[in-house]
Amino acid sequence: MSKTVIITGANRGIGKGIAYVFASKGYNIFLAHCGEAEKAYETAKEIKEKYGKECVTFDGNLAEEDVIKELVKKAVEAYGHIDVLVNNAGVGYEKYIQTSYTEEIDYVYKVNFRAGIILAKLVAQHMIDEKIKGTILFTSSEKATTSNAIDCIYGAMKAGLQRAVRSMAIEYGPYGIRINAIAPGCIAVYTKGYEHLKYDELKNNIPIGRTGTGEDIGYTAAFLASDEAGFITGIEILVDGGERCGAPADQELNEQGIKGLGTFIMQK
Repeated sequence: MSKTVIITGANRGIGKGIAYVFASKGYNIFLAHCGEAEKAYETAKEIKEKYGKECVTFDGNLAEEDVIKELVKKAVEAYGHIDVLVNNAGVGYEKYIQTSYTEEIDYVYKVNFRAGIILAKLVAQHMIDEKIKGTILFTSSEKATTSNAIDCIYGAMKAGLQRAVRSMAIEYGPYGIRINAIAPGCIAVYTKGYEHLKYDELKNNIPIGRTGTGEDIGYTAAFLASDEAGFITGIEILVDGGERCGAPADQELNEQGIKGLGTFIMQK
């Protein structure tokens, strides 16, 4: 029997890459999105044609608790069981606190933090009831531990998810349910809201020499959901091509080599 994965925000960007990878691993896909029905339909069609896997779509605003409950209900009705949940949906928010509105902050909280927690609670209860030793994943962000002046709210919500993962791992571990987070670095998503990012320039700050893809996050998620990761829970995996380690060595240095460079002083 094929396993089933719920992926929120899976009609584009990182979520779409995650959906493709899980489909390639043999999972049936329950694709949740908010609006953009045409993109969701195209993604589902591609999954069916390329991987031969079923892909049911669900359109709803995760800021609404009733929608979250309906999502889980529809997923169970569609496939009978849920083996993996990937809480990936989120809204971008880059504003100074001085220019932020309470309504905006509340909405970011509801979608980027609260929705994932409620979904995890409902899906985990389904896993407990059905004796499924499943996996629940959260898409966090490298912004959870790095900061700039305009990501106070967004970064705080992502940091909150990382902290929540550790507590949930303790609570649900006895049931065989593993909870982990994935923190993407610079991922070239080329979607609405990210048009201003110049990925060809950003890659120069990444030691590996390229920006990431949705599939890079998908392969990490698929590993964490696999039996090979059966002893891993309560962690965050940073997927950033080494960017947090620091900028890559100067290109000229790479071309000339490092022989003879540097200083060594012997203690006398």
